[in-house]
Amino acid sequence: MRLRLERSGDILTIAAAPIARGGEAGLYPIVGTELLIAKVYHRPTLDRAMKLDAMIARPPVDPMSARGHPSIAWPTDRLLTDEAPPRFMGYVMPRVEHMRPVFSFYNPRTRRKTCPLFHYRYLVRTARNLAAAFRALHDRGYVVGDVNESNVLVSETALVTLVDTDSFQVPAEAGVYRCPVGKPEYTPPELQGVRFREVDRKPEHDNFGLGVLIFLLLMEGTHPFAGRYTDPGDVPPLPDRILAGHFPYSAMRRGPYEPMSTAPPIGILHPEVRNLVRLCFDHGHAHPAERPTAADWQQALDHAENSLTTCKANPQHVFRTGFGACPWCQRAERLGFDTYPSKDAVREALLASAS
Repeated sequence: MRLRLERSGDILTIAAAPIARGGEAGLYPIVGTELLIAKVYHRPTLDRAMKLDAMIARPPVDPMSARGHPSIAWPTDRLLTDEAPPRFMGYVMPRVEHMRPVFSFYNPRTRRKTCPLFHYRYLVRTARNLAAAFRALHDRGYVVGDVNESNVLVSETALVTLVDTDSFQVPAEAGVYRCPVGKPEYTPPELQGVRFREVDRKPEHDNFGLGVLIFLLLMEGTHPFAGRYTDPGDVPPLPDRILAGHFPYSAMRRGPYEPMSTAPPIGILHPEVRNLVRLCFDHGHAHPAERPTAADWQQALDHAENSLTTCKANPQHVFRTGFGACPWCQRAERLGFDTYPSKDAVREALLASAS
């Protein structure tokens, strides 16, 4: 397939087979370059073409551009057919490789298999880099909207890339191109049950979803509204708990949940981060505009990383200074496996699997 870049006029040869295919589009390698990837829509529309035009004309300032890494996979040019009259087909964006969905890192069992030496300092840095990407978008008036674990990729060095950016809410002269989708587990209480095609999202809505992702990263994959149900009857689903404000770590209201026994103690979080968590999910329940911003998270997570110390028994156990005994040693004893295995343990496991 041959398609033309709208701005430069260059002709690109698009590979015949996609490397990924979704309901709306496929991702295709571009012959002759490893720097870009093409997203080609199954049914291109004028509305999509106009939205992309607005995005390309006003890109966010990528916080990782100085390191040569795209933390936001932003469209750089539209793709047209190489015929007269040309038809819109999709767009090109930076290609990222050697990255995995954020789930692979915050879930301890998956992390042990895919990246066992990715310790807590890297998780804090991942959360910080994620906040920096959200901050860059909000500074330019963009809203992610569909915040979820599938749209965040992470490298083994804690670099982050936000993908599926063409679903973001985009401001334009004529109004706004809305984000029509959202995942309930990352949706704030005031938007639960709302038809996303009919509402303009705000940064404060993103701030809830960002808070969820940061909590997942720093609390071993525990969702902030996951808890042990103490009332009789069936356990309500997560969206219902979010809507009711049943945050198990609440200092303001008592709900029918206690923290999960398998979750790390909330005290592992740096005091500044712990305060933002409660602002986001406790105070922010009734006051959405007072949820921590991406900039607030970024600053607190910088402080959190600078306060980390290392366990003497296992250097892979990294935790906040002042916590006391190593929480990861205690957790390994309680769970029966170490979520941050030592380098020797990882080496032995690799040798055993190879033999």
